[in-house]
Amino acid sequence: MKNRILTIIIGFIVPFCAVTVCFPLYNRIEPFVLGFSFNYFWIFTWMFLTSLCLLIAFKLDPLNRKDARELEAKKMDEVKALIAADENEEVKK
Repeated sequence: MKNRILTIIIGFIVPFCAVTVCFPLYNRIEPFVLGFSFNYFWIFTWMFLTSLCLLIAFKLDPLNRKDARELEAKKMDEVKALIAADENEEVKK
């Protein structure tokens, strides 16, 4: 979990803070952007930026690397072999 802190911050905390915590900063009507009040523009923009943050977090996540997936598959095969061996012992009894 310790090595995934950066991905959690980028993927979840940054968008959450941008939309909720920063509300007093972007709660403005007057500057219109693309015909929307700034408040609506800020929220619509963060809908897309949240997707971008999640993509960056996915790419940075250490558990999504190829070597981590191969290690996970190897461990899963070992667990399956242990379960199969345990089931064979129970059948023999």
